[in-house]
Amino acid sequence: MVLLTVMLPAVTSILQVVPSRSHTRRSPRSEYHAALAAKRTARRDLLVRAATDAIRRLGPEASMDAMAAEAGITKPILYRYFGDREGLIAAVADCFAGELVTRLEKVLLTDEPPGLRTQQAIDCYVAFIEEDPALYGFFAHHAAVGGPTVRSVVDRVAAALARPIGEVMREAGVDSAPAETWAYGIVGMVHMAGANWAAHPTIPRHRLIEYLTGLTRFGLEGPRRS
Repeated sequence: MVLLTVMLPAVTSILQVVPSRSHTRRSPRSEYHAALAAKRTARRDLLVRAATDAIRRLGPEASMDAMAAEAGITKPILYRYFGDREGLIAAVADCFAGELVTRLEKVLLTDEPPGLRTQQAIDCYVAFIEEDPALYGFFAHHAAVGGPTVRSVVDRVAAALARPIGEVMREAGVDSAPAETWAYGIVGMVHMAGANWAAHPTIPRHRLIEYLTGLTRFGLEGPRRS
């Protein structure tokens, strides 16, 4: 009895430290579904990569058949992962938007003057188009302007741009209430002008930046006084 009294606290302490198997191990069914979901996600990422490779090789008019062939599968299997053509376009656009927003945030989240940050953001946007004109052209021509894919991209970019625009307006002594609306306007302007320039580069890149920045500065700061 004395031995049991001595050992009981120690055994209780050990049981409190060692987790129950029922809490640390998932059921075989759960593990199977988790592995299946991870495998499907990895496969989906590979298919998006194959689709972007096809677009870069064949241009913005690359077909769904060509993208499926690039991945070594048939079009029905491609659609099985994305639902339909719009689903694949949305997946490609999401990759595009993620990289663009990452680059823009590096420019916008600095200590530079707000006006300079806005100019640098436009330069960054155009540079992104110039680096990957086929992928940008695919996004611009195949994603509906008012559709959810374009809206998602525009929302992310405009949100990153609205803050420095508001700062520029306050520095100029004007009401900053239109900052969010103007951010959407600037994104739309650069998006459409950039898409047109990527398809028909009739002017040098620095001129495009100059024209877009000039219009933006005029709107934010008003005409320059002589």
